[in-house]
Amino acid sequence: MEPNIHELHARRLPDCMNPDALAAAVNRLRERLPVADARRLLDRLLQETAGVEDWTGAGESVLRMDPAAAAELLELGSRRLPDAAPLHYLLGNALRLSNQPEAAEASLRRAIALDPAHANASISLAHLLREQGRMRALAEVMLALWKHEPRSADSDRRTLSFLVECERYLEAESLLAPILEAHPAHAGLLRMAGEIALVLGRFEVARDQLRASLALDPGQAPAWLRLAHTHRFSDDTDEDLALLQSAVARGDLGIDVEVSAGFALGKAFDDLGRFAEAAEVLGRANARWHAGHPWDVQAWRRFVDDRQRASPLPTASYEDETTPVFIVGLPRSGTTLAATRLARHPQVRGRGELNWIAAIARRLGEQPSAAMLASAGRFYLAQLRQDDAPARFHIDKNPLNFRHLDLIAAMLPQAKIIHCRRDLRDNTLSLWSQHFAHADMAWSYAFGDIAAYVDGYRALLQHWKGKLQLPVFELDYEALVTQTDATLGRLEAFLGLEATPASARVDATEAVATASVWQARQSVHRRSVGRWQHYLDAVPELGQADAG
Repeated sequence: MEPNIHELHARRLPDCMNPDALAAAVNRLRERLPVADARRLLDRLLQETAGVEDWTGAGESVLRMDPAAAAELLELGSRRLPDAAPLHYLLGNALRLSNQPEAAEASLRRAIALDPAHANASISLAHLLREQGRMRALAEVMLALWKHEPRSADSDRRTLSFLVECERYLEAESLLAPILEAHPAHAGLLRMAGEIALVLGRFEVARDQLRASLALDPGQAPAWLRLAHTHRFSDDTDEDLALLQSAVARGDLGIDVEVSAGFALGKAFDDLGRFAEAAEVLGRANARWHAGHPWDVQAWRRFVDDRQRASPLPTASYEDETTPVFIVGLPRSGTTLAATRLARHPQVRGRGELNWIAAIARRLGEQPSAAMLASAGRFYLAQLRQDDAPARFHIDKNPLNFRHLDLIAAMLPQAKIIHCRRDLRDNTLSLWSQHFAHADMAWSYAFGDIAAYVDGYRALLQHWKGKLQLPVFELDYEALVTQTDATLGRLEAFLGLEATPASARVDATEAVATASVWQARQSVHRRSVGRWQHYLDAVPELGQADAG
């Protein structure tokens, strides 16, 4: 049952229809808000002619200064004008900022019930639900908004973008047919449709939509990159190969397109076994991007040193039956393969690459208390569990979480770690072959930067293993692809998974939003083992990396 805002707060509210009671409440608020403009807005509320605009104006002004005072004011307004959706919307925001999520949800739902097309109320509610890990409920709110609000290309793109950001790809996919029917020549929406289809493994659909998008607007850099991942190139006459070559050769589409198309063409040449050509085009693409996005190696070394010198954190104390599983290591070391195979077990849920751990580390600072860590741990577990079918184990496969294993150990003492390792020469080549376009991966575009990052990564892993009590399983990529069943068996035993017959396992690969989108849906293969040797003549730097 939804919480009822009036039941939650009625005992604290004066009789808003009583002028004396209203005046007393407004005067109390005036004393708390010394700003003259706010006082004048409050004084207007005492006039018998005060309407919705007066109350919302006062509420917005007070909300910017004091959310708790705004909540008190807007509670008065929502009772005085109970059918005014804008007041319930503002009240919901004030309550959310005042750390009253249950009451905030009730107010926002009331605003939506009064005005189903109130986009701001729906988006605020969706953000509130996201904070609680209620992703299914969030998607329901956004889908309902899409049905009721006036339709436009901008609103459609906003809804799709929000659903994709929250990894609700199936719900986003459900909107694509009517959206594309309404906007058949909108290149941006076609690109988004292709990206959603790609993540869900609808490769032929993705290819068609991405090609259509680029035909309308070849300046959409991500579409070139995604196009190369819709299939494995097997023929020199592949039409997409010619498209990519022409895009790289044009030189008039800007650096983003040049780089994205370059990485895509490098992938195509690699598929075709044309390794010298792949090395040449990848070298240019990496150099172009690196020139405009340099990586601060000194900042990385300071970060590693600071993490090693940091004081031990207290351990959070609380009970929870969920076991978080973190798959960490260098990117492109087999983290997606391990996660997708484990997620086939009925007791396991894969949550993709979550960004919460680094965000929580920034929020908590250097010396959080045990209580702060427990609160953060419960918040993170809500993001893992979400509101779908329950499971015992939940996987976060963000490989860069290795940077914060001390926080994980303190915040989630029940956690288990899977550390993916791979021959560093293959790993380096795979990193250098991908366009991540993210600040956290700025080190992956030059071999010297990759080597420096690896040094810090190794130092941190060695430090954590010596200091922390977290159970760690060392998973070798080469063993996973050459002895798959035996390796998975050992991995499942480490986690404590119950033995399950093959018939009970399901292919849970609903969405893969990483560069492994194609490989994750294919049978396990060994083609990438020793791949670096094909490039050694053209890229001698690979031979300088140790096997690792």
